[in-house]
Amino acid sequence: MRTSQAGRIATQHGNAPEIHPVTYVVHDEQIYFRTGVASRLLLDTEDQLVAFEVSWQMMQHISSTVIRGAVVVVSEVDKVAELNAMPYLDFAPQQEYVWMRIAPNEVRGRRLHVIDNTPWREK
Repeated sequence: MRTSQAGRIATQHGNAPEIHPVTYVVHDEQIYFRTGVASRLLLDTEDQLVAFEVSWQMMQHISSTVIRGAVVVVSEVDKVAELNAMPYLDFAPQQEYVWMRIAPNEVRGRRLHVIDNTPWREK
């Protein structure tokens, strides 16, 4: 989780599942991400249980880690300042944002061995 900067958050939006790509940082064993103050991501995740997934490929293995936990807005001024000082991959730096925290209550992972990583081709 610490080596990546992009992940996906699965939420419930009405009666349908929703996937939100996000950039994030890991700090104090928790996941932090930013979103706009009026974003749908904020509405879909605040005080909700979500699934957060990060995947990556290394050589002949594909790994995926999923964290489930509740999301809360980070409102402590000193914590926000601490997070703002961390390196963060930001796609909308001019947007007014809030920091959100996922406190993990379940972590699970999977590692798949790639047998043949050649691209699909016609036979």
